[in-house]
Formats: sequence, structure tokens, C-alpha cells
Amino acid sequence: MATEIQIRQGNQIGGCVTIITYTGDGVTTRIMIDYGMSLPGAEKKEEYKHDWEREPVDAVLFTHYHGDHAGRFLEIPTKTRLYLGGASRQVMINIYQALTRARDQRTASSAREALAVLRDDARIVEVKRDTPMNIGPVTVTGYEVDHSACDAYMYLIETPDKTILHTGDFRGHGYRGKALLPMTNWYIRRNGRREVDILITEGTMLNRRSEKVKTEAELQAEAREYFREHNYAFLICSSTNLDSLASFYQAARRNGMYLYIYNDYVCQQLRTFTELAGAKTDLYRFEKAYVLRPDQELHQKAWDKPRKQKDLMREHGFLALIKSEDFCEKSINEFLDVKPVIVYSMWDGYLDPEKAAYIPQWDAFLKRQQAKGVEVKHLHTSGHATAEQLAQLIRAVNPKEAIYPIHTERAEGFGELDIPQELKEKIKVI
Repeated sequence: MATEIQIRQGNQIGGCVTIITYTGDGVTTRIMIDYGMSLPGAEKKEEYKHDWEREPVDAVLFTHYHGDHAGRFLEIPTKTRLYLGGASRQVMINIYQALTRARDQRTASSAREALAVLRDDARIVEVKRDTPMNIGPVTVTGYEVDHSACDAYMYLIETPDKTILHTGDFRGHGYRGKALLPMTNWYIRRNGRREVDILITEGTMLNRRSEKVKTEAELQAEAREYFREHNYAFLICSSTNLDSLASFYQAARRNGMYLYIYNDYVCQQLRTFTELAGAKTDLYRFEKAYVLRPDQELHQKAWDKPRKQKDLMREHGFLALIKSEDFCEKSINEFLDVKPVIVYSMWDGYLDPEKAAYIPQWDAFLKRQQAKGVEVKHLHTSGHATAEQLAQLIRAVNPKEAIYPIHTERAEGFGELDIPQELKEKIKVI
């Protein structure tokens, strides 16, 4: 019997694929972890094409819903079962439901196909944390981790001869980050009673070590202080970044501001977060959020006459989630007299012409607003582990045989981490 590990595209940020194959008693069981798209602006990007016929896969495990991890699931043969968390499944359903309304018929048709897969209970297996699942002779257990995505998992894969931990994307500075090391010590290592042979882990931040990383709590505190002086604020932030959306929402509510959203799709995502993540903590309950329609007339029994949304926004202050589109710019123009601000909560590399990830549309949009006198506040934190957090996890897991870096453009940076020399010698750069 033997277990084989194949890492595909581990030397790039998006599109990493891990294949674990166990052969015993003449039977082969093959598990894949993630099958996503390369990031458009990444320094390195390839599109690995798996040969599904020659190397059939019994199960594909998705760590979370981001496109660089799950975006190519339609290429997977229909006989292969797909494993992902329940919240991840619903977030993806929301995304593709919105895309069915796309003007481009090819996009709409593909979205309908994606919805059919995601709603197929016979094919989708919902991962439940700390609950073992058997795939032939292989046991897989998912453990929820802190990430910029809701419902992200690392996976413990136990074959008859190896114990493998695949971290997926993770961090230690979000609201759930403090659980990372206790979870590793108790649930994965079982207080030293279970040894991990092989660790496969992300290293996204190793080429950005000089970047100062805030905790989500610090982000919320800074936003709360900023909103005290700036009650008319627009926000640029990923619509699926649960923690940062919660940080800004809580900061706004503490200043009496309501949240407005640029379309119904994002409101649906917030309803999903409220229902699923909000069931565990009020932090993730988005209960004062409305679609941004400044000229919409609103009615209440207590009012003598209808009032427009923009009048209420002026009265109470607001935080409005926007994107770099003309209709959002019109909303900004509506409030220029009250000196609105824009909070930019995305990676600054998207605005840097020297970076491969540069997005000219966003850069031009923000520069146009600044030319009108609109202040742009950069307030963001990473969804990935810092070098210190990565070292802490490696020391806690203490793998016996090997450490495989993935999801990184600087795998050699693992050798610079604050870990014992004996662990550095186990690093396998592919």
C-alpha cells in the first residue's frame, strides 16, 4: 500500500490543486483538494488541466468558495462527488443565481448549469466541522478556519499509511483566528496523541512580509473612530468577505449609520451570512442593510408624506457598499455637498500600475472621486496568515516527514520562518 501526493500549481497564488492518491489491495482511491481558477493579475498563472479519464477522482474537496479554489467545478465529471461546507454552497448558489440574469447568454447559460450542480443533493456532500467522512479506505475530516471567506476548511486526510493536513487558506488575525492553535493542538494533534506525517500549507503572505497586518478587531476600531468624523461614507470591499463586512457594519452601526448595498445580489449574500454565521454570533447579523436607491420614495405611517431614501441617508448618515460603476458614481455625486469619503478595503496592489494585479478601472474610478474632493481612506487587512502565524502553525503541527508549500509565489520564504532547523529540512519546494 502507498500514498502519493501531487501538487499542481503550488507556486502561484490562485489555482492550486492537490491530489492525494492511495493504492492498496489493488484498488486506487484518489482525492483532489480544490479546483479553481488562476487569479487574473497574479505574477504566475497557469491553468492545470486534469486528465479525468486516465486519473479518475473519487472526491473533490473544496476548502472554501473563492473562485481561485472552487471556480472550475463545472469541469469536473458528473460522477465525481463534490465536498464543501453548507454556507459555502449557499454563497455559491447566490453568486450563480445572480449570474443567470447576465446579459451575456453564454454566462447566463453557464450559471444555470452551475446552479443545477450546486442544488444536486445526490452529488454535493456538505462538510460538517470535526465530522469524519469515509471515501473508500480514506478518512477525511474538515476543521473550520479563520479566513476572509465564511465557512473555510482545512482538511485532515488519513489514509491507511499516512496522515496529511491540508490547511487551505487560513489566518490568525480574524475574529475566529484565536481558535487556530487550540484547534490544532486538541482536534488535529489530539494533545500529541495523533501525529501528522505531511503538512500542505499556504504561504500567500511570504512575498509581502513588510506589509503591516491589522487584526479585524483593530480594523473595526479604526473604522469606528473614522466614522465619528465621517458619517457619509462609501465602501469598496469584497461582497463575500464576511469578517471585513462585519467590521465595517458594526463600526457604522455604533455611529448610528445604516448600511446601503449597490444591488440585490449582495443583500442576498448578507442575508445568507446573517442566517448561517449570524446564528452563532450577533457579530455577523446584518439587520440594517438596504439596497442603495437614493431616489426611491419610502413610506411610513408616522410620516406626513413619502420621503426619499437620500433624505434619510443625509439625516442619519450612511455606509454604502459600492463598486466602480457609473451608477455608483452618480450616488457619490448626489452627496458631494456633505463631503463624503470612500473607504477602500481591498489589497493596494490592485491600484499599483507596477503590479500584475493592477485594475485600471478601479484606479481611475478612485482618482476621479479624489479630483472632486472626495477623501479615500485605505483600511484593509489580509485574509491570509502572516509569516509569524504560519510559523506558529508549523510548530504546532510538527509534521514528521514533509512540509509542502502551496498558494505562494515565494516558497523559498518557508526556509526563513522562525521554526526549528529540523522542520526547515522537511520543506519540499515543488
